[in-house]
Amino acid sequence: MTKKSRASISSFICSYFGSFHRARASVAFAGAASKSTQPDRRSHRLALIAARALALATLGQNVHAATLSPLSCPLDDSLRWMLCVSVLVGLMLLAVVLWLEAMDHRAGAARLARTLEQHGAGMPELAESGPRAIVRLARAINNLRRRQAERDVAHLDVQAAYAHDLRTPLTRMGLRCEMLEDASLREAMERDLAQMRELVEASVASARLQRSVAEPLQRVDADGLLGSLMRDYREAGRAIAVDGRIGQPVMACPLALRRVLANLIDNALRYGSDVRVSARVDATSLVLAVVDSGPGIRPAQMEAVFAPWVRAEQASVEGKAGSGLGLAIARRLARSMQGDLQLQNRRCGGLEARLTLPLVVA
Repeated sequence: MTKKSRASISSFICSYFGSFHRARASVAFAGAASKSTQPDRRSHRLALIAARALALATLGQNVHAATLSPLSCPLDDSLRWMLCVSVLVGLMLLAVVLWLEAMDHRAGAARLARTLEQHGAGMPELAESGPRAIVRLARAINNLRRRQAERDVAHLDVQAAYAHDLRTPLTRMGLRCEMLEDASLREAMERDLAQMRELVEASVASARLQRSVAEPLQRVDADGLLGSLMRDYREAGRAIAVDGRIGQPVMACPLALRRVLANLIDNALRYGSDVRVSARVDATSLVLAVVDSGPGIRPAQMEAVFAPWVRAEQASVEGKAGSGLGLAIARRLARSMQGDLQLQNRRCGGLEARLTLPLVVA
């Protein structure tokens, strides 16, 4: 091997190690800057692999440049072998880096899909972490949910305003109805007006209750909330027995939880008697059951009564008051708190409304 060949080999070897150390130093500087914001060992490892691939690629460029400078210096077999190996190693490392990045994106997308499938409409804020594309997707979903919640609140406000404004003409119609001389006609008009007032009040109540869906989930003292609600019923002359004690906080919206329980208890008092509330704690959830000794619901209608404006046949036949919105709103509020509401006929007679909520995980 000539002096020029040896000089060329030594120059590109020195250039290789110099390129590697410079690339590694730049990675170390970028890693130190990223540690102050969000430390990520995998990102640092990927960057180090990329630095090595860059150094090997630079080696190949320097080899090519060294062989071109003196035209009289031919490449021997060892130099060709080193050049081919460096290029192949660089391509392999680049392929590994791209594969790891693709796996990171796949894991982030799977995490987002799993969160959407598990929570559905009651989905919490998505974690904006991971690869840049996954972070952008999670941020876009969170922004879309916030805008949708704001639109829903605006629509509910309009609905409540329209329903509230209907009270005034209904009051005037009631006063004019009293001036009718025909007693049978006056009674028929009063019944119609009473139904219209009931629908108006139900619409206002529906808008107010559904606004609770936008409440953030928080730790709630379920025992204190239940005791306060039972005290209100006692002061109103309705004694409700409570069986069991919860003993730990739950994740819920305080106003929504109170309204769901009040809705279930009011339904039980309207259609049955001997109303009781039982509390049971499972491994990860709280189960609150409101039971009564009423007629229950036909099994074929057990899910249908959760639809808006749908009432059970027994209630319609017996002429019980109600608009058919209570259970629909109660289930929606329960699911907004990542819980659920189910109905079941009791073996000894009556109905059991079972509310399930997640416990606070220590």
